[in-house]
Amino acid sequence: MKTATILVIGLFCTETFAFAQTSLLQNEDAKLGIEFDAAWVSKYIWRGQDLYDDHAAFQPSLDFDLFGTGFSVNIWHSTSCGSGFVLSDELDYSATYQNSLFNNSKYKTQYQLTWLYYDYFRMSSDEVDSQELDLSLSWPDVFPFGLTPNYTLSYLYAAKSSSPASSLEMEGYAHTLGFTYDCNAPQTDLPLTFSWDITYNDGQCGMDVDHDWSHITWGLSTSLDIGPGSFTPAAYYQTSMDDSINNEDELWLALSYTLSF
Repeated sequence: MKTATILVIGLFCTETFAFAQTSLLQNEDAKLGIEFDAAWVSKYIWRGQDLYDDHAAFQPSLDFDLFGTGFSVNIWHSTSCGSGFVLSDELDYSATYQNSLFNNSKYKTQYQLTWLYYDYFRMSSDEVDSQELDLSLSWPDVFPFGLTPNYTLSYLYAAKSSSPASSLEMEGYAHTLGFTYDCNAPQTDLPLTFSWDITYNDGQCGMDVDHDWSHITWGLSTSLDIGPGSFTPAAYYQTSMDDSINNEDELWLALSYTLSF
């Protein structure tokens, strides 16, 4: 299954790269886009799991939009604001291609294909690092009132086939279905985004993880132009449904400031 998945996505990347080259030739004035984001979260929740055990985290990132081709690369870092998690410091490297289909109909489909590498750089990469392939789809025009359904398929696997991470059978899929809803706060111009999603964990993250619906995430965020960038506060609540992922419901906050160049 892993080989077939990588082969299909590899062929897809070949086609999209050829398309992106054509787009770049047609838009010679396109420039490299750079975006820096500095984020603080009161908890680091990943796929339903509380990775820093209720401790906050600082999570900066740097994103490069490659000349309007649809391709981008990103570097993301996470470090705990509490003690005892030094070995869990994380650097993630990703490459993404995004585009859309059926642009002239209400069934317009935005798609995003991402390869991601999880680098726990304070430990041996041969032992703990992992990789992931994601396909995300969204339909922004199917409903006329700001509701956007979305779906993400993620496939996680050990970076090294002979690593301890591989022997733990962490390889697996996760399916996330949800929607976002954009609106303005009553009697103001303050934009609000409400998000909701539910995840089915198909064995991802280890042999002790159930194949089951693992959690629901509820979110509310806004964005404010402040100075040269934008400030985004957000609040999230997780309803945990599977004890093999998390035996507690979670509430956390996120604050980020973004600069674009």
